[in-house]
Amino acid sequence: MKKLLILSLLFAFSSCANQETQKTESTEVDKIFKPTYTDNFKIGDPENILLIEKMHQGMISKDFEAVGELVADDAIFYMEDGATIEGKSALLEFMGENFSQITLQNYSVGVSISVIGENGEEWVLMWDQADIKMPDGSIQKVDWMDAFQIENGKIVAMNGFVKSPK
Repeated sequence: MKKLLILSLLFAFSSCANQETQKTESTEVDKIFKPTYTDNFKIGDPENILLIEKMHQGMISKDFEAVGELVADDAIFYMEDGATIEGKSALLEFMGENFSQITLQNYSVGVSISVIGENGEEWVLMWDQADIKMPDGSIQKVDWMDAFQIENGKIVAMNGFVKSPK
């Protein structure tokens, strides 16, 4: 019995040693359009997603002071209409004037990904949607696709895109 066990083990080891190891090679694609920023991302810190979720939570509850704690003093928000909001105080003023007039309902997140670019910058990419109750009581469904840049635990930039589905 002992000899059979030893022979079985030797056979198993020799079988493993004779197998060829397959190498997986990354496929390089010769792209038609070269990204001007970066196209080599790795997954980032999931805590950055939580930071962005807290910002949205503050906007939904109209707690703009809480939002301000998450944003860097010199943050820049590039809005979907082409406008640029520069600085935390300007952003909070914008939110106070605009978000206090509406109510976000049925807010949901479709995708949120924390990434780090090959240049070391940290971003959160988020696709989300909500029903916006307007001051006149009408409801408008809105989809967003935003990119938030994070530095030292604060939001320093946002690139915003919005779509109102029909």
